[in-house]
Amino acid sequence: MKNCGAALGAAAMLAACAGWGASLAHAQEEGRRQPASGELGAPRRDTYGTASTGNYVLQAYAFSPQSGDSAGFQAGNFGSRYCSLSDCPFAAPVMLPSGAVILAMELEACDTDPAGQINVNLIRQPQLEGAATNLGALGTGVPSTPGCAFFNLNLATPHTVNNETGTYRVSGDVFGNSIATRFQAVRLVYRLQVSAGPATATFPNDVPTTHPFFRFVEALAAAGITGGCSTGSYCPNDPVTRGQMAVFLATTLGLHFPN
Repeated sequence: MKNCGAALGAAAMLAACAGWGASLAHAQEEGRRQPASGELGAPRRDTYGTASTGNYVLQAYAFSPQSGDSAGFQAGNFGSRYCSLSDCPFAAPVMLPSGAVILAMELEACDTDPAGQINVNLIRQPQLEGAATNLGALGTGVPSTPGCAFFNLNLATPHTVNNETGTYRVSGDVFGNSIATRFQAVRLVYRLQVSAGPATATFPNDVPTTHPFFRFVEALAAAGITGGCSTGSYCPNDPVTRGQMAVFLATTLGLHFPN
């Protein structure tokens, strides 16, 4: 956390580094490749905080066929999938935490067949089977691409995930009938963010809605990390003891060890 919120104070540092409004669980999600350190397709290292980008990976085997005949959706080499029929639709759910901002999508694929093509779409499905929204689409294009590549799309409008009002999925199609047109993974590049402050202050005595640290303190309060120093007060200018720091960090990270 040494670079996160150096001038923000304890509350702002914890909130900004952890990215409340989303979740720290993103760092432990199985199958997620490490966050991007640069543009799509660049080497990645593990980073955290609201200034960093994460990389949510759906590997090819995570997708399910979406037609009655699933025999055409075949396993290729190195964990890839291809279609042995003329068209194989597929889909997989996206499980990013609410508050995460999706910035871009990337398709890792190979297409050396002029008759083949791979298309993927990021879909938001509202509750109660409402009309779905296509947030972004990309593909390998026609004619064929020269070998294997990363195909990138920056969303025209970055999308903030809200799992309370809808669900998300990546769906697509593989056109062609040979392993020459195959894909290995779809990635969503996202960034965490701190929640906006509520209309009413939890600690009106010393952190009112006009306070520069208001939304950071409110993020900690909403997450159950702090209850303040007394009723209606947070004491934003008081030093933090090592004991209080232990409470903040253990609660923030949800540290749990079986007895």
